[in-house]
Amino acid sequence: MISSAEIKKLSELKDRQGRRDQNLFLIEGVRSITEALENDAGLRRIIVSLGANSEKFARLYSMASEQGIEIEEVPATKFRKLRTTETSQGIIAVASIPTITLEDFVSELRSMRAATVLLLDRISDPGNLGTILRSAAWFGVDGVLIAGNSVDVYNPKVVRSAMAAVLRLKMVQEVDLKESIQELKKFGFAVVAAELDGKTSCFDYEFPSKLAMVFGSEASGISSDIARLCETSVSIPRVGKMESLNVGVAASIVMAEASRKRGHP
Repeated sequence: MISSAEIKKLSELKDRQGRRDQNLFLIEGVRSITEALENDAGLRRIIVSLGANSEKFARLYSMASEQGIEIEEVPATKFRKLRTTETSQGIIAVASIPTITLEDFVSELRSMRAATVLLLDRISDPGNLGTILRSAAWFGVDGVLIAGNSVDVYNPKVVRSAMAAVLRLKMVQEVDLKESIQELKKFGFAVVAAELDGKTSCFDYEFPSKLAMVFGSEASGISSDIARLCETSVSIPRVGKMESLNVGVAASIVMAEASRKRGHP
């Protein structure tokens, strides 16, 4: 049985500092945990609330058993201290945060003849970041670099929104985007900013084979010092009268067009 002290420690994973200190994060819900098991996501333990509908967990239990992952039951009062939603299914997993440095990240890309990287600047909304990551995984993006001024990738809301993308994408958080851009340029990456008033329509721009795309916050876009380091900028032509697009939607459109232009299915 998990002690109250352990529950208290695990509850700290709901906060960014707790995740950073323990190098762990929470995954909640049957579907997300099943995907984590399918992707060998480094699950440490699975915690179930006593009285939860365990019939829904049969396949998950079988997979966890095969991988030697312990399933622990706790009273509902303790489980409530861990859950991140009001409508919890009564099951939470604890997973390790992958450790990858910027140097390792760039080193793996340098020999690739074609690659796509996203650089995210000041993405503060968890739902927006989750949408961007899901689209990145869908369109085969090779990696994501996220500035320290953005929301934590392992925030429970981002994990729920991004689904398996958090497990499948290669990501580095809290990077210095200026340094990252300079490193990517050394290895032949064209750095392109996606902006409301970009120089070229994304539907006219010929996306290069080694591409780094920068997306910024919906409220204020890309930081001016980051935008200056970009070789060019692209935009999505506006037809209606809306002032802007949600950054998650905008990033998905640009990624789709880049994929199409470069001959991906």
